[in-house]
Amino acid sequence: MFPSESLMRAITPAHAVTLCVAIGLTFLAWWLPNRPVTLAQPFDGVIESVSFAPFRGTQSPLTGNYPSDHEIALALDALVGKVRGVRLYTAREGMEIVPGLAQARGLKVFAGAWLGQVLRVNQAEVASLIDLANRFPDTIDRVIVGNEVLLRRDLPVDRLIEHIRTVRAAIKQPVTYADVWEFWLQNPQLAAEVDFITIHILPYWEDFPLPVEVGNAHVENILAQVRAAFPGKPVVIGEIGWPTHGRSREAAVPGRLELATFLTNFLHKATSEGIRYNVIEAFDQRWKSEMEGTVGANWGLFDSNWHHKFNFNKPIVEEPRWPWGAALAALLSIVFVVHQRARAARLGLGRAILTGLLLAVATYGGSRAVYEAYFYAYMWAPQVWAGLKAVVALGLGLALSVTAFRILTGDTRPAAGSGPAIGGDLVLSLGLGLSFALSFLMVVPVSTLASQVLAPATVSMLWPILPVDGRYRDFPTVYLALAAVAPLIISGVAAATGRDRFLDRLAFGHVFGRIDDIPPKGRGWFSLVVGLGFIAMAVALLILETPANIEAWAWGACMVLMSLPFFAAVRFRWRLRRSALAVGIE
Repeated sequence: MFPSESLMRAITPAHAVTLCVAIGLTFLAWWLPNRPVTLAQPFDGVIESVSFAPFRGTQSPLTGNYPSDHEIALALDALVGKVRGVRLYTAREGMEIVPGLAQARGLKVFAGAWLGQVLRVNQAEVASLIDLANRFPDTIDRVIVGNEVLLRRDLPVDRLIEHIRTVRAAIKQPVTYADVWEFWLQNPQLAAEVDFITIHILPYWEDFPLPVEVGNAHVENILAQVRAAFPGKPVVIGEIGWPTHGRSREAAVPGRLELATFLTNFLHKATSEGIRYNVIEAFDQRWKSEMEGTVGANWGLFDSNWHHKFNFNKPIVEEPRWPWGAALAALLSIVFVVHQRARAARLGLGRAILTGLLLAVATYGGSRAVYEAYFYAYMWAPQVWAGLKAVVALGLGLALSVTAFRILTGDTRPAAGSGPAIGGDLVLSLGLGLSFALSFLMVVPVSTLASQVLAPATVSMLWPILPVDGRYRDFPTVYLALAAVAPLIISGVAAATGRDRFLDRLAFGHVFGRIDDIPPKGRGWFSLVVGLGFIAMAVALLILETPANIEAWAWGACMVLMSLPFFAAVRFRWRLRRSALAVGIE
């Protein structure tokens, strides 16, 4: 008899029920948010212009690893028929060949010079921009001298004007400067130095972020303000777009459907009203994750592998790769049930269904963390930390499944101090420790101090755990939610089966082992401080993010749940001490 045959004979109805429930629920959890959605008013036209930076893989301007001429040509090929032109941010770093390649493909170029703090580099950029504009007068129809220089505070406005005048005197094309719209209003003297005004309108990045639904109203309001401030000057939108992945900012939620909706609404408006614009951006830029987190890397119409994210005229799927996540969850469920098949055979129908439900929670949490780490951690340092969090999530899922399963099958193990109990305590401690640290970094902005004390290379390596601007830091819910719910689930199962009292099992240090009146780990005052710390950070986070941020509510709820094992540990110690005092009195 083959091993597979004996295995099949060992599969009982209890096994089948458990697997069907677990796999069915995880499939629903992956499928429901990824059902195809058709836009109400699809856009059938061609986009006027897109920001063009053909970096992919580990390529990055930060490291001097630039795309080859062949890769640049392939990137332009991907845009033919979809856009009329491209916007360049630098006139160097390999982008010198773009005007010639664009000309051969019938694309216009909105050329730019990148200005920073180094005079020598600025002079080289300006010289290259002038050269390109004069060599390709029919392809380069407009030029930009500097991008968000005032926003970054790289140059004073007078020095910026000098560079603008140099370019304007040397070429025939219209000249502009590009920055966030507020900086034009703050520096009105710039208007006299340019042929037209180029503003950036990004509702997601506004000081008061706005949801997709009010995008067009916001655009109309900003255009009206700028046009009123500079009558007679043409106004062009140099950057407009929406991120497809990353953290929410108040009511501004990233997503593919959100990008498609935002762009569709805007493109219809721009077409009907004759608004000149450039969409940011053509391709996702992995390297930006080192400065702006996950959300900074996901503004492209194409992903980082240059695959089109969606077609305006076809149903849109939020995560097209979701079947991989569902398959991983199913595989984890099968492996667990097969490994525990002897004990699972003892389950009745009700407990088999409950086991499937608990297994679904564990495997969905683990598969979601692995999916996020694999597809959305781009550069090596974020990949290391994402991998660590994914391992913690898988460990929590395994500890939850094993412990709850043993309780449901009547197994009195694992005893406190045994291997499974120690492993569960360790992975829970890691999860809670990471959660506390990451929450602290989200509400305590000390990034300036870190940058002053640590070397730049160290800052880059430790970016995922260093305190940075909170608007760039992802909420870790997808990785660490199991650390919040696992203790509650196990305690609930133990209480429902008469194994332990709910609060006794919930105490930190008791979750994965027998209690037997063994005091929970740690000193009582430490548990109290940690529990109060989680509560305080949850409140602070909601104040900082505002109640409009659903993601902040979710992580805040996780922090509150994470505080409960520590408060339960304080209660358990207090109860033991009270009992000891009562015995002493007697």
